[in-house]
Amino acid sequence: MLKTVSLRWVRRIVALTYFIVFAFAFIDFSNTLSPGFINWFLYPQFTPSLLKFIKVGGIVATGFVAVILLTLLFGRVYCSAICPLGIFQDIVARIRLKRVRYKFLKPWNIIRYTTLALVVILALAGSLFLLNMLDPYSFTGRIFSDLVRPIYYGANNLLVRFLGTFNSYALHHVEYRGMPWQGLLVTASLTLILVVAAWRWGRINCNSFCPVGALLSLLSRFSIFKLAIDENACTACGRCSRECKASCIDIKSRSLDFSRCVACYNCIDSCKEGGIGYKYAYAKKTVDPIQQVDSSRRGFIATFTGMMVGATLLGKSLTALAQGKGKGGGRGRGRGNQADSNDVSQESTAGHRPNSRLAPVTPPGSYSQKDFLNACTACHLCVTVCPTHVIQPSIKEYGFFGLLQPHMDYHSGFCNFECTLCGDVCPTGAIRPLELETKKRAQIGKVKFHLGNCIVRVDRTDCGACSEHCPTKAVYMVPWQGLLLPEVNEDICIGCGACEYACPTTPYKAIYVNGNVEHQVADLPEDMDDGPREWDADDFPF
Repeated sequence: MLKTVSLRWVRRIVALTYFIVFAFAFIDFSNTLSPGFINWFLYPQFTPSLLKFIKVGGIVATGFVAVILLTLLFGRVYCSAICPLGIFQDIVARIRLKRVRYKFLKPWNIIRYTTLALVVILALAGSLFLLNMLDPYSFTGRIFSDLVRPIYYGANNLLVRFLGTFNSYALHHVEYRGMPWQGLLVTASLTLILVVAAWRWGRINCNSFCPVGALLSLLSRFSIFKLAIDENACTACGRCSRECKASCIDIKSRSLDFSRCVACYNCIDSCKEGGIGYKYAYAKKTVDPIQQVDSSRRGFIATFTGMMVGATLLGKSLTALAQGKGKGGGRGRGRGNQADSNDVSQESTAGHRPNSRLAPVTPPGSYSQKDFLNACTACHLCVTVCPTHVIQPSIKEYGFFGLLQPHMDYHSGFCNFECTLCGDVCPTGAIRPLELETKKRAQIGKVKFHLGNCIVRVDRTDCGACSEHCPTKAVYMVPWQGLLLPEVNEDICIGCGACEYACPTTPYKAIYVNGNVEHQVADLPEDMDDGPREWDADDFPF
């Protein structure tokens, strides 16, 4: 048996370093880390790598293969040193004032493999909802992007004010525009549950609800090298079991459930007799304590098959229900708002008539709403890097099963004409990278003008904010009863939302972007050098 006492400290150093860089990537507002570095850094994350490989292929999307090979060699090393959620749970357990003493727990195979089956079936049926909620990479990304990032921004701004008292301006104030409270509540609730579980039971989530952990546990059954207990050296002192954060060491039978082992290597250091270490799993042996993990493989196969069948039926039912609700609700709202837009009575107040946005807007590079939703794991990395804060987590825009997947919120910001960051950093291929010139013609939506909400029409006053901020001049001003009224050219509009963001009417905008379900290519703007337009000489109150 190979003694590897130093592995615990190697794992700790690697895990802590990786976790710090990961956390910084999801809270940084200064773009310190380049998109190229972020893509390289996130290469070994299992779920985004797998989804990206399915979407775009290529060697840059083979991180999941590396994780599989590593698991087949040494077990679930990914869970111990690379998985950000696993490291987060270790930190939570570590900060307890009282030393944690674990004990052996029987495996919850029905729960973890049912969860895995549901995730797979729902994904095949076209919904990543359950995967998004449970995937360790995305879960941790939301923890830092949604919960930690506001604190980081606030600390920076407090430090700016403090340094300002000494006439030091090394830092700058950063605006945080907030997120929907419903999304924060979902992230905070799931995080609280995880923290309580990790505080009390260590890595119980990794072996109960994590789909990646469940898949790797299946693969680890075939690992070439496995941690095992040497019965000849074991004195049944129980130190290894008390140190095992996966609760997978049964000291009574002197056995280690390697499928649940997260490769923390605490057991190796705790054993004073050197009775635990890696062992070649396929060497000739008389009694292999690892085999006790599955007392009945036939029973396991039968149970797993039954769970897959049940999960298939449930997944189809849930998906059909979600699609039915989403389509019905969207059509109903559209018809009602169309009637509102035709009624422009003198008594109406600017900004008080609902818009008829028939489809949400997905980020440039996502190509289509369906393509985006089938690849996005709601990690919120694009939310973090967006300089104008226009990318925000969805609440009801995509329906219940699209909860927290990002959309373009033009009340929070607008899509910068010169920016491609979201596509450059997306690790799943949900948002593909675009060349800047291509992005400038990617039509993610089309502008719509709601006459009944415009202050020019309702309050008889000058405005023009929408036209002033439009980068392609898809919105321009035309004479109307002694004033200038907006007019739109949908063909050259790219759906950036600058006009909607600038529109001063509340709560509803007089001009807004209706999302393209399938992204299109906008026409090139007409030549603007034919002479000044009529409104060029007018002054705007902005």
